[in-house]
Amino acid sequence: MGDWERRTVAERAPHVPARDHEDVATVLITVKAYPAIGKKTGEAVCVAGVRLDSETPERIRLFPVGFRDLPRDKQFNKYQVVRLKVKRPTSDRRPESRTPDLGSLALGEQVGPDKGWAARAALMSPLVAATTTCELLAGAQREGGSAPSLGLVKPTVLGFTVEANPDYRPISEGPVTVDLFGHQKDLLEQSPVIAKFRYRCESRDCKGHVQSLIDWESGQLARRNRGRGVGEMLRLHRERFLDDLCGPGRDTHFYVGNMHQHPTDFLVLGVWRPSGAASRQGQLDLEP
Repeated sequence: MGDWERRTVAERAPHVPARDHEDVATVLITVKAYPAIGKKTGEAVCVAGVRLDSETPERIRLFPVGFRDLPRDKQFNKYQVVRLKVKRPTSDRRPESRTPDLGSLALGEQVGPDKGWAARAALMSPLVAATTTCELLAGAQREGGSAPSLGLVKPTVLGFTVEANPDYRPISEGPVTVDLFGHQKDLLEQSPVIAKFRYRCESRDCKGHVQSLIDWESGQLARRNRGRGVGEMLRLHRERFLDDLCGPGRDTHFYVGNMHQHPTDFLVLGVWRPSGAASRQGQLDLEP
């Protein structure tokens, strides 16, 4: 189920010229982490998704992505199809990781809310709940950085904590730096909050996990609400990520992934949150 849908969407993705030895990936973007600054990469975003051009769907991590440096017409959304050239990194052994050639990036269709979560489920099956956090952690403990490092896991949510980030410093003076194209952009702010989920995965002997939430949506929500005061900002964050995205009637799953230098440290990269019925349909109309 979903093979026809994946082939149809992959075939409609824009053409990217490439030589025979170059790997061109057609990817449904599912994860955009909040930007971070690295010594080697500068400001970069960890992006993850599902390859639609492989025989069966495969997880892929694209890093580094200087998202805010991309031209406006190249800044993709979650659940948008993109096509670009990729290559295996020399220093990252995680099997899903690829270095993106952002100069080749071409944006395709948006599998948006108008098509429903069933559209996304059809493209991603059978990766939904194909593993557990305990299985990923055990693999990382055995194999280190060469073990599978991404998953979409089904949690039983036990709690959600959110607190003000003591290292947050607001930036109020507008553009103070330039991007790769010489355009002004705001200096990167840290997320105003530190948010963590506590949950059990579906492994029978799971003793529970506590993991930080680093989704771009989380950081941006806090930045939008910080002017309301700390108490209200935290309340609205809890309302969105616990009461809404993990509420009754949602078939909530977590996108989880580990850290390059610390393969046994996993984070919540985003939340898959369809209604229970939508996630199980897995069929849709993808006619243009």
